[in-house]
Amino acid sequence: MPIDYSRQIGKKMIAKGDKMKFINMESIVYIQREGYLTTIYLNTGVKVYEIKSLCAFEKELFEIGFFRIRDNTIINGNYITEIDTKNNKKTVKLGAIEFSVSKRRLKAFKDWIL
Repeated sequence: MPIDYSRQIGKKMIAKGDKMKFINMESIVYIQREGYLTTIYLNTGVKVYEIKSLCAFEKELFEIGFFRIRDNTIINGNYITEIDTKNNKKTVKLGAIEFSVSKRRLKAFKDWIL
């Protein structure tokens, strides 16, 4: 019986050609989609590229503390260092990186963060 490597607890399998790479989910800081390519930014500064929709990541990661703040960005709530609410907008900082929460997702973000 073949081993199902996709079930490693706390790890995400990324296919790279004929190889599979496993990354710890807690090391993912944020994920962004640009065109057809999704970039996973890790806390080590490494970028991992994947051809997979953000919707698929969102479904998979929401339950463990990730939130989609824009059409092209999912953040890991464990890395939020600051939330700025001036002018009725939300700006989220993950260390030195700053993101704005889209108007469409603002209410859901407020509910999620509280």
